[in-house]
Amino acid sequence: MKKGFTLVELLMVIALLVILASMALPSYLMYRDKSKVSNFALSIASACAKDAMADCVSRFVDAPTVYNLSALPNCSRVNTAMGNVEVLLDGSYTCTPSGIASGTVKGMLAGINNYTAVCEFLENSLRCSVK
Repeated sequence: MKKGFTLVELLMVIALLVILASMALPSYLMYRDKSKVSNFALSIASACAKDAMADCVSRFVDAPTVYNLSALPNCSRVNTAMGNVEVLLDGSYTCTPSGIASGTVKGMLAGINNYTAVCEFLENSLRCSVK
């Protein structure tokens, strides 16, 4: 009697591996894209938001004042190792005598549409995350 696997058994194992790989690939691609945005776009959006905070503090406003972020040094398109990061400025930000009251800065990595780096100003605090 011969020992070993039949051709049908080997084909079934290969088919099972293909099914498992096809289920894992979309998750892998999703995590890869999110990590690219976290590593490249989030740091640039955060730099823009921190520039906005510093700019707001240096203005010494007496009343809430709306400013545009486009003139700040880190708030523009940046070329990185993974491609261009475009900093999207949602409207403007509002400076108050005590700091930044509101505004949002978004960073998008070219070629990745599923995730965006977002930095939000909420009553003198800054929260950056990947959404």
